[in-house]
Amino acid sequence: MRTGRVLTPEIREKIEQMAVAMKKPTAGKIANKLGLKTGTVYWFMITRGLARRKQLQFRMKPYTRNGITINPYSPEHDALILELRIAGRTCEAIAGELTTRFGIPRNAHSVHNRLVMLESIDDEPDGRTTRQKSNSAAH
Repeated sequence: MRTGRVLTPEIREKIEQMAVAMKKPTAGKIANKLGLKTGTVYWFMITRGLARRKQLQFRMKPYTRNGITINPYSPEHDALILELRIAGRTCEAIAGELTTRFGIPRNAHSVHNRLVMLESIDDEPDGRTTRQKSNSAAH
C-alpha cells in the first residue's frame, strides 16, 4: 500500500497555479512550498505539460539501482516506440516488440512512461511541448 500524501484536486490546482504564476517554475520550489516530494510534483508537471525536459541524454550501459538491473532506453528503442505508437499500437504491443527485437524485458507501464518523457522534450521551436500546444488549441 502506498504511503505519503495524495495529490488531491486542491493540491493539483495549487501546483498548476504556482507553475503558471512563477517566472521559472521548478518542481523543487513548488514541492517545498507545498510540503510534497519533488519527484511527485515533477511527474505531475511533466504529465500535464507544465514542465519541459531538455533533450534526452542516453546512458547506454545497463546499471544496477537498488539491486535491480536498469536497462536504459537507446535512440533506437525510442525510434521504434514512436514508430509503433504512430502506427496505433498499444503500449503492451510495443513492449512485446521491444522485448523481442532488443532482448531487453519491457512492460506496458515502462513504455507508457517513456512515451510521456519523450512527449515532454523541449523540441518545439517556440519552446512549448506538443502537449502544451494541443492543450492551448483546445481552449
